[in-house]
Amino acid sequence: MGYSNYKNFKQTLEKLNLEETDEMLFPQIELVQPSEWLLQSLSLAKRLPLTNEKSKSERIISPILTEVAIHFEKQFTMFSGEDLIVDSSRDLAGECDFFFAQHPRKSVMQAPVVTFVEAKDEDFEYGQAQCTAQMYASMLYNEQKGKPTPYIYGCAVTGDVWKFLKLEKGKITLDTENYYLIEIPKILGIFHQILNKFMAL
Repeated sequence: MGYSNYKNFKQTLEKLNLEETDEMLFPQIELVQPSEWLLQSLSLAKRLPLTNEKSKSERIISPILTEVAIHFEKQFTMFSGEDLIVDSSRDLAGECDFFFAQHPRKSVMQAPVVTFVEAKDEDFEYGQAQCTAQMYASMLYNEQKGKPTPYIYGCAVTGDVWKFLKLEKGKITLDTENYYLIEIPKILGIFHQILNKFMAL
């Protein structure tokens, strides 16, 4: 079952020995306007039933992240549905919804992994717990591959609502702000800010 075993956020913190804090992770956001393609894709999605995680991932989350990925295609690769296997004995293995790795387009994921997006159907706690485990595993993975990162970002998404997280030095920080699908320029701006920060390391 791997990461899907992480369903309760409090238990995830205890199991991974993480401290929880909260703060505004993105006090300043430079808005990024969506392309006509993205706006049309999201408009078409509204005409179809969005009844589960798969449909929301395919019709809402994937187009938004694809737009980000194309902008940064020379520096990052977006993966969808790939396995991140670090330590199966601790349930740190399994399929991830979406994540970015810091390298140009490759068919095989390489370190460092820098940010995750986990889709959950109206269940933020499950999404936050699973995303936290994936972020923790990616820190270990990056270290094992000799490309450690000082932090990892993640995002739990229900489709309409986006909640960002940051993991660093044994501490998981939950953003005090939620972002909504109607705020596409903000969501795009946050991902641009995250990836630009990794490029500056």
